[in-house]
Amino acid sequence: MKRIVLASLFLLPLLAAGQNFDAVNRSAEADLREALERLSALRAEIRAEQVPLSRELNELEAELREKRREVQRAQRIRDTQAVDLNQLESDVNARRDEIDYLANLVNEFGTTFRSRINLAEVQRYGEVLDRFFLAGEDGTLTRPDRLEAQIEVVETAINRIKELFGGSSLEGRAIVPGGQVKPGSFALVGPLTYFSSADGGIAGLSLSVGSAEPTVASLGPQLDGQIRSFVAAGQGTLPFDSTLGNALAIKSQELTLWEHIRQGGIWIWPILTFAFLATATAVFKFFEIYMVKMPPAGSLHQILKLLSEGKDKEAAEYAKTVPGPAGLMLADAVAHADESKELIEEVMYERMLEVQPKLERLLPFIAVTAATAPLMGLLGTVTGMINTFKLITIFGTGDARNLSSGISEALVTTEFGLIVAIPALIMHALLSRRAQGVMANLERIAVAFVNGLTRRPDPRSPAAAAASTRED
Repeated sequence: MKRIVLASLFLLPLLAAGQNFDAVNRSAEADLREALERLSALRAEIRAEQVPLSRELNELEAELREKRREVQRAQRIRDTQAVDLNQLESDVNARRDEIDYLANLVNEFGTTFRSRINLAEVQRYGEVLDRFFLAGEDGTLTRPDRLEAQIEVVETAINRIKELFGGSSLEGRAIVPGGQVKPGSFALVGPLTYFSSADGGIAGLSLSVGSAEPTVASLGPQLDGQIRSFVAAGQGTLPFDSTLGNALAIKSQELTLWEHIRQGGIWIWPILTFAFLATATAVFKFFEIYMVKMPPAGSLHQILKLLSEGKDKEAAEYAKTVPGPAGLMLADAVAHADESKELIEEVMYERMLEVQPKLERLLPFIAVTAATAPLMGLLGTVTGMINTFKLITIFGTGDARNLSSGISEALVTTEFGLIVAIPALIMHALLSRRAQGVMANLERIAVAFVNGLTRRPDPRSPAAAAASTRED
């Protein structure tokens, strides 16, 4: 009985659990059916919306591809434009360089044209040249505008060449021989320009020699008459200068010595002062040294012979007749002939020491002149170059004639410094050589006298006393 009760107690929970499982199973199946229904509804909804979305996606992809193609086209266009811009910039730079090159050529041509034309033509082309140079200095003009403004001088030069082929004339003023400025007529024929004054008194070849007005050079009465007739009639025979006036221009620019000296500036005067003093000193020393008399041949031998014969008085009188410093030296030597050889040498050397300063005096001044003159010339060169740079600061380097004064000062001082130094150096060498020759001759005479002097016994020695006793 107990077993049945226990079994009943054990089975009751199992029966209750089975009923709960069935309920849960039915609930799960209901949830599953509901989920499947919702899934089917969602799938149907998705199938309904899939076609429009696919169509819209395809449209968006097509639009994206079109945008990408547009971007690629824009990039290609941009790259092409960048290449074209670089090429355009290169072309612009090349054209700008061409304009600069042409502008430089035109500037050079205008400057050359201004320097090549005769001064008489400046009166005709002065306005054109003024506009040319003003355009070159106008910073407000662009390169093309400046070039266009300056191209007028090229056209003027071409027209001038056309006129010169047939000859042309113009009125103007010129500096005639004598320094006067007279009005008259110029005849331009090829590269030459001729002038005839209004009163018919002056005619000749017109030259540009650095003055503000053209200068007239006379070619002689006959040729001047031909020029006068040609200018008056417009035809005739004209003299032709194969040097195109250069020979006459050079001749007209020849300077006198005084004018050449004045170009040296302030430092030319110390150089000339040293030159004058050195020349005067050299002339004085030349006569002083070369007038020094040398003893005649045989005079030293005669003195030594008289001394060897014991005729000291006759030797002294004969030595006094020997001219020049050698005679004085021999007279002193004869006066001390009885003394020792060393004393005689000292006496003669003392006389030579008296002669040497007289021979060599003022020679150092000539040497100083030879050394100082080039230095003063160099100083003048530096001063002249300083003045030249000052003129460059004021006038620039367009016209070299404005710089001629400073350059002349620099070169003339150097020239005269060397002109003074070289002769001074030569004169000092010659005079010093001559003075050394005189001293060498005195030394030779002194050595010959000492070597040729016969030793005589000393009066105070025993041998001399014995000889004197025998004579007594």
